[in-house]
Amino acid sequence: MSDKTYQHIDLHMHSTASDGKLTPSELLALAHQEGVEMLALTDHDTTAGLAEASSAASEHDIKLINGCELSVAWKKIPLHMVALGFDKDCPRMAFWTQRNQAVRLERGRQIADLLRKKGLPDLFDKAVEEAGQSQLGRPHFAKVMVREGIVKDINKAFDHYLGNKKLGQIRDVWPQLEDIVPDLAATGCELIMAHPKRYPLTVTKLKSVLQDFKILGGTAIEVASGNERPDYVRFLERLSRDFEFKASAGSDYHGPFGPWTQVGRYTQVHEQEISPIWYQW
Repeated sequence: MSDKTYQHIDLHMHSTASDGKLTPSELLALAHQEGVEMLALTDHDTTAGLAEASSAASEHDIKLINGCELSVAWKKIPLHMVALGFDKDCPRMAFWTQRNQAVRLERGRQIADLLRKKGLPDLFDKAVEEAGQSQLGRPHFAKVMVREGIVKDINKAFDHYLGNKKLGQIRDVWPQLEDIVPDLAATGCELIMAHPKRYPLTVTKLKSVLQDFKILGGTAIEVASGNERPDYVRFLERLSRDFEFKASAGSDYHGPFGPWTQVGRYTQVHEQEISPIWYQW
């Protein structure tokens, strides 16, 4: 635990290492500009941006917490879990990120196969090239389709080929909570249920998820994630107390998509009513 008290924190954000718009260095520079004193880079299923983020954090005198947002599943329902405070060379984290990256790559192959069945050429290799160092996803297929003259623009690519309803046959096989949570909990890192109000779950099912998460070794929930409704934040604060979870918060920043999204910006939390996870660092 540090002797310093950090007032402006952001424990959830993304860079070009996954699906963010800014490089880790650009993200840290923006965080410094916005007065953020402690942050966690939590790219999807990868820790590839942490080395660059660490150098930039030192340059800007920002406390960096190693982070990663992992895709997981509970009873076949996809969820996101943020891991914080692990060692940069943690072999268990490397195992799960590599596993999930393989799932993402296989998903790309499935997308390419579905597009071929609709009469398009095989776009897989070109989409991989388009993705470069970032994660392969539907936007990369869309950009290739525009460049190849298959569609007029990216919106048309999603309307005609890449929308959820068009790709309904694809099912991602993410690790189950009962497999991944105990394994990572054994390393001593913090495991946080990300943005719990964004899932298609009733209150009863959400509480069931959190109960299982707690039993398996989960340590916290995200009570504020970006521009969330204040009543949702109050509800999640209550759940954090009921389940005796620590509480985390972050912007879930991906890029400059509007005045409501910014590094270090999220709906205000009532610190006196929760157990803030950031005080331990």
